[in-house]
Amino acid sequence: MILLSDVGEYGKAWKWYLGKKAGSFGWRFEGAKSFVVDKLVVRRGAYQRPFLHFGMMTLVVVGMISAPVLINNYPTRASAASNQESPSSVLNTATAVTTKTTESEKPRRDVVEYVVKKGDTVSVIAKNYGVDIASIKALNPKLSVDDLTIGDVVKIPPVSGVIITVKKGDTIDSLAKKYGLESYQPLLDWPYNSFANDETFDLAAGQTLVIPGGVMPEEIIRPVYQMTPSQTLFARGSGALSWPASGTMTQYFSWYHNGDDIANSLGTPIAAADSGRVILAERSGYNGGYGKHVKVDHGNGLVTLYAHMSEVFVNVGDNVGRGGLLGKIGSTGRSTGPHLHFTVYQNGVAVNPLSLLK
Repeated sequence: MILLSDVGEYGKAWKWYLGKKAGSFGWRFEGAKSFVVDKLVVRRGAYQRPFLHFGMMTLVVVGMISAPVLINNYPTRASAASNQESPSSVLNTATAVTTKTTESEKPRRDVVEYVVKKGDTVSVIAKNYGVDIASIKALNPKLSVDDLTIGDVVKIPPVSGVIITVKKGDTIDSLAKKYGLESYQPLLDWPYNSFANDETFDLAAGQTLVIPGGVMPEEIIRPVYQMTPSQTLFARGSGALSWPASGTMTQYFSWYHNGDDIANSLGTPIAAADSGRVILAERSGYNGGYGKHVKVDHGNGLVTLYAHMSEVFVNVGDNVGRGGLLGKIGSTGRSTGPHLHFTVYQNGVAVNPLSLLK
């Protein structure tokens, strides 16, 4: 009990002492504040400008002293960026990247004439020039490329494909199909091909055209033979002209239809109605509605036309005999089904074929 009472008295003594000290400090603080206020009021703001200047200078000095400490302890983005090398300094170092502008290489434009040397083979030549063997063979049809002789001149195309001379009626679409391409785009992509019209890509007869990736079509052996009277296909022919095909007459000659239509299955043979010379052989195109068709001049002003054919077996200038095979029945051009449109011209005027077939 005595210990507790002593602690209590000790605490009271400390409380009295601290209260007295706090009161004394407060009295002195109030006295100083009153003195300062009295002076400022008396001078009515005379110390305002010096006080502000002193405060601002104090802030500037404190900022200059503390700035390095703050930057080192708390780095900012700006300080981090300042530590990095500038682009110009990087390019000036030994590790700078060297840039170089390269031009795209265009393919070779012209055909090269290569003189065969000892040990050369067509496969070696093709490999050295980056083209395939078929392309070399296509460009050298008269040269036995499989049996080369020293001194032979071999023409090397600039690219694998074929080089052709455009004929009248050729189009980029028909040529693409003829030489085995899925579309005519490779003809347009070849940088050295030119066109009569750069918007429609028309071709001019006689111009040279490169068909990249094209292959020569397989040569079709077209037999031209004389039909014998024992063959029933043309047994009805008994007049000046023999019947060009067997089948059913579906339309006759009239003022609005310049020939006879003979319908039969696709691929039925078509023969010359009389001996003569082939003056026209169209193997592609619409051709005024005739499609694939042939004209034969029999002399004395007599000409016969065979239209809508599926295949043409003759060429312009061929001499054909009576009953000679010209092609096969088809449905090309303006046609509603497989048939032969047969027209006879006498001195340039269409006449009724039946008047000569009887």
